[in-house]
This record gives sequence, C-alpha cells and structure tokens, in this order.
Amino acid sequence: MISVRTLVAAALIVLAVVAVFFLLSSILSIVLVVLVAIVFAEGIRPLVLRLHRRGVPMPLGIVIVYVGLLIFLGVMVALLVQPIVSEAQQLAGNFPTYQKDFLKFFNNLESQFHFNVNISQQVGSFLGAAQQVLVAIGTTIFGLVVNFFLVLVLGFLWLVSSERLKSFVVDLVPPHQQLLATDVFREIGSRMGGYLRGVAIFAVVIGVATGLAALVLGLPSPILLGIFAGLAGAVPLVGQAIGALPPVLLGFTMGPGYGLLVLAVILVLAMIEANFLLPVVMGRVVALPSLAVILALLIGGALQGLIGALLAVPIASALQVVLVRVVVPSVHRAQGRTPVPSTPFVETPRRPLVSRAAARKLLRRP
Repeated sequence: MISVRTLVAAALIVLAVVAVFFLLSSILSIVLVVLVAIVFAEGIRPLVLRLHRRGVPMPLGIVIVYVGLLIFLGVMVALLVQPIVSEAQQLAGNFPTYQKDFLKFFNNLESQFHFNVNISQQVGSFLGAAQQVLVAIGTTIFGLVVNFFLVLVLGFLWLVSSERLKSFVVDLVPPHQQLLATDVFREIGSRMGGYLRGVAIFAVVIGVATGLAALVLGLPSPILLGIFAGLAGAVPLVGQAIGALPPVLLGFTMGPGYGLLVLAVILVLAMIEANFLLPVVMGRVVALPSLAVILALLIGGALQGLIGALLAVPIASALQVVLVRVVVPSVHRAQGRTPVPSTPFVETPRRPLVSRAAARKLLRRP
C-alpha cells in the first residue's frame, strides 16, 4: 500500500521539478549569457594568470587583458572598416549582374539536362529571406553590444571570485574526494578555455585562407568573403560549408569552369583544415568523439539556434569530464566492481624539465 505521505512527497517533487523547469525557461537568455561569460573568462584565464605570476594583482591583470583585447578589436575595425564598406557597396551595385549571370548559368543547365526547378522563384525567395535576416541583424546590433559588455562584466566577476566559489563547493565534498573534485573543476575550466581559443584560431585561419584564395582567384570582395568565412567557421562542422557557399556561387557567375575551379580550391582548403588544423587545435583540447560533437550541435541548435550550437561543444565536453571522472567510477563502486582509476588532469608543461643537452649526457652514461 502506498501511503498518503509518499503520494504527497511525490507530488511535491513533481511540482518542484516543473517549477524549476519553468524558471529556467523564463531566464534561459540570462543563463546563456552567463555561460558565454564563463567560457570567455576561462579562455583568457591563462593570460591573467601569467600576469598574476609576475606580481600583477588579479583584478588589474583582468583589466589589462580587457584593454588589450579592446585595442586589438579597435585596430582591426579601423583597418577593415573602409575596405569592407567599399567592397559592400561594390557588391551591392553589381549584385543584379551576379544574379542574372547565375540564373543564366542555371537555366543553361536546366535546358541541357531537361529538369524543371523554377530557379527564378527559388532565388527570389532566398533573396527575400536573406533580406529579412539582414534586417533582423541590423535591429539586434544594440542587443549584441549590450550583451558584449555584460559578458565582460560577468567574466571579470567570474575570474575574481571563481576560485573561492570552487573552494566552497569542494569543501562540501567528502575529504577523500576533494582532490578529485578540484581536478575535475580544473579540467572543465581548461577544456572550456581551450575550446574558445581553438575556435578563435580556427576562425582566423579559415577567414585568412578563404580571403587569400578569393583574392588569388580574382573573386569580387575577397575581404568580405574572408570575414564571412571566418565568422561562419566559428560554428563547428557546418560553419565551413556555410562560409564556402558565397565564393562558390560568385565563381559560377563568372563561368561554369570557373565555379568548378573555386569549388575545387575550397574543397582542398577544407580538407587541409579538417585533417591537419582541426585535430591539432580542437582535438587535443575538447577530446570529444565526432558523434558526440554532432549530437551536441544538433541539440544545442534545436534548443537555442546559433548560440546553442556555439555553447553545445564546451558544455558537452564538461559533461564528459563529469561522466568519465565521477559518474562512471561511482557506478562501478555501486556494482561492486573495482573502478578504473581516473587519470588526473595535468597541463602540459611549457618548458621541458630536463634540457636536451642534459638528456643526451644522461643517455651516454653507462
């Protein structure tokens, strides 16, 4: 028999879960901003710690890093704003010609291979959707600027108070597991920060490579194409395809053979980046299987669009650390099995412990 007390307790638990769900859904935008601030703060933590080791107080070190980042962004904007505006005006002026050439090319393919797609209507709907997206981007610039400064403030507060917060949480853990909890927090922070730095490096390389390829191939507006490819490259997996679409379409407006040439160059760059750059920059830091990355991107994109896709990988990486280091050993102990000891997280030292000359002398000794 189920007692009334049990039923009341179960009903209260269900109501509490529903209340927490609705509370999180109502403040989800704030939670996302906080997560972005934490990832950003962990990304610049090595710079702040390097200044702190040289005697600079932590708050002053954060301000120095912030000032350096803002100066760098200001210099980049000052150098690129004039070329971007001029190329955007040129692209907008020649856009009807590009549209006409692309429709002519596709109509020739349609007549040769005898299929009917009504490409004019498709292009018109695509341009209408693109115009709506541009208007939406223009109306949300103010919100992005406000969120940017909010991320800076929250990142500052996180860097200043995160160690005390981690110490408080670790103190709640049983004494024999406090070392593991400290190491789990350190690994989660390192993976989140490494992900941000890896995404920044990857996006810069993709943008520069695409811009240089567009310049060499004679495509219009190479700076705009490079910047768009770099921004799109910040989205894992699908970003490269999105960033490669404009140069390929512009190539086909200049001729079928030219479009295929652009497509071949973009594919070669994508293969080089995927096989050499991506494993080095991202694989060692995030250490997620490809299936987990795809599932995280699909879930994050379905829940919160672009922001959800950007935050999906570091959140999935943090969950993987908790699962491998905490949950799996606990399940093994509950089953009476001997848990496999988790490998402590140790950062790779920047300098070798023994110099090469000393190592050679040690090897020569009998």
